[in-house]
Amino acid sequence: MIGNRTNVFETIGSLLGGCYACITYPLHCLAAAVFAVCMLPCSPASVHAQTQRVMIARIDTDTSDAGLAPDKLMAGLALAFESTKLYTVVPLEVRDSLARTLGDSVTYQRVADSLGAELIVFASVARIANLIRSELVIAGGDGFTFTTNGHGYGVTYLQSDTTGKMIYDPAILSSMQRALCIALRDSSLYATADEALRIRPAALLCIGGVAFAQQPPDVIPWSTFKEKVVASFDLVQTMIAALRFRDDLIVIDTDTRDSIYAKAGLYLVENYNPVSSAELTTLRAFDIDRIITGRYQRKGNSAELTLYLQTIGQKGAVTTDKKATSAIADDTKLMLQDGARAGLRELLGTISEPPERKP
Repeated sequence: MIGNRTNVFETIGSLLGGCYACITYPLHCLAAAVFAVCMLPCSPASVHAQTQRVMIARIDTDTSDAGLAPDKLMAGLALAFESTKLYTVVPLEVRDSLARTLGDSVTYQRVADSLGAELIVFASVARIANLIRSELVIAGGDGFTFTTNGHGYGVTYLQSDTTGKMIYDPAILSSMQRALCIALRDSSLYATADEALRIRPAALLCIGGVAFAQQPPDVIPWSTFKEKVVASFDLVQTMIAALRFRDDLIVIDTDTRDSIYAKAGLYLVENYNPVSSAELTTLRAFDIDRIITGRYQRKGNSAELTLYLQTIGQKGAVTTDKKATSAIADDTKLMLQDGARAGLRELLGTISEPPERKP
């Protein structure tokens, strides 16, 4: 059962801060959003005895978005549940067959009761560029009067070699896994899953602009400053690549970042300019609360790259959590990229790329 959402901005925007009213309101009217004891297994030793039967009631999404095909969403949600080894999902054909036999009297609760399902799941999935957002509402307990909900994100960097199109399946799955972790209040839900499925909740991180300061008049001009459009783009892309495999951060790519800006009417945002208050407010409205910004400036015969890891507050104000400064000895984009990697390691401890190249 797939619902339709035709406007991506409406879909993403209305999801932020709460569930779709058409999904969550009827459930939340039943009871306060609490997590019923009956929805959790008693202990690891009784996992198999406590495996619960889950019925997926519906998934709302933009049905015109080919990247969010109904079969992929259903498969992703079923895998998100079953890879925990705590839940068994009712096959859709079984659910639909029973629903047809109930005729006009069919309701989600009647179908779930007839199938022996202990949990009913409602989901909503939305996409903007390469970022997927999933939200789950889970009803359980006597009369399905207890509800809990959570949302999660996934981003894809995968592209088909043959068609050139982006591949969204892994991002769909990871967003649903993170949503389930939040809904079940268990960040280690997948700690013992197969390695490829070991997902945990993660913060959204954006790489913002790195301000290229004007060169002093008494120094020999550097080409990286004169070619700041290309150099700053390379710098941002380097930082995204260096962090995209961390499991505690979801680093959005520039296509997604710029698509988010475009939804707010922000166009031609340059990577060599400092991040504006309008950019920060827009990012925070889309649940992005971490950002890395920077400043690149000449220092005598060399240059200096300073990176800032910042938290974006509810109203777009930033708090600097940490900063790192790297000396750039030579006027090359490669040296600038190496300086960025060094700064990221100082800010975050590890990156997914090797250390600087050795001469």
